[in-house]
Amino acid sequence: MGRRERAVAKGGCTWDVKGLAQAYEAETGETISRQQVARYLKEGILPPPDEGGGFNENHLERLRMIGYLRSRYGMSLRDISGLFGIIEHGKESGAGEETEEEQQAPDRRDRIVENATRLFSAKGYHGTTIDEIVQATGIAKGTFYIYFDSKEGLLVEVIKRLIDDTLHKIDRVLEDRDEKDFISRIEAKGEEMLNLYLNRSELLYMLLGETVGNPRLMAQLREVYEQLAEGIEEDLREGVEEGGIFPFSDLKTVSYALVGMGQSIAVLLADADAGQMESTRRAVHELVSRAFAPSATPTPRAGRRAAG
Repeated sequence: MGRRERAVAKGGCTWDVKGLAQAYEAETGETISRQQVARYLKEGILPPPDEGGGFNENHLERLRMIGYLRSRYGMSLRDISGLFGIIEHGKESGAGEETEEEQQAPDRRDRIVENATRLFSAKGYHGTTIDEIVQATGIAKGTFYIYFDSKEGLLVEVIKRLIDDTLHKIDRVLEDRDEKDFISRIEAKGEEMLNLYLNRSELLYMLLGETVGNPRLMAQLREVYEQLAEGIEEDLREGVEEGGIFPFSDLKTVSYALVGMGQSIAVLLADADAGQMESTRRAVHELVSRAFAPSATPTPRAGRRAAG
């Protein structure tokens, strides 16, 4: 895509104008001319290139949002320019007069996610409208579409944020315990993830339902599962290297199996009493302890002849 293309921070890319247009077409399936890019730059709705004349993923995201606002809402470039101006520079009236609390508040994207999480939990995904989310956040509806192209995309971000928070909590718990035993670490992670499934099951299952017939959301769902499995696989790999657990040949598959097991157990415990909760915890401990013990003997393959 031209000699300007090169790797930048976080694995992003830098393109020249032609490369930016090609990247946009590859992502959206729509074409954009160099003249359009030049016009967007002139109107100020596309940020200027870097000092070397290169464009990056931020420019690509901005092009995608311009295209969405124009096709979905028929917004003029003038209106889009005004909308982006509000987002980036704040309200013209009262600018620079924010209170200390306002200056320290999370950015708009974070506040949208926080309010969506609260509303989805209280009213359900389908029972919550974008209008309610933007009203709770105190932003215009057009502003919402600068950050998210749909309520579906927002749901995915809500789930990812919940998982991130849970994984950080797990890390803090294990650090406080100074837990070295690998099986105990796996159980601790499993317990926190189980709590996430139990407390946020309506959101997790709603995400599963929304992916049916939606390739884009299915791809994002795979990212969610990958995020869950990666941390488990890391622990398993470290456990194998230090001899703390059985050396499975395919740790990635085992990690995904544990994620699936957690979801299934959450279904079992959805309406369980204290007795069932304790019984299930004991059963899981027995299963994990035996399955992951360094001396565990793999089950003979089907059709394999017994020795002797």
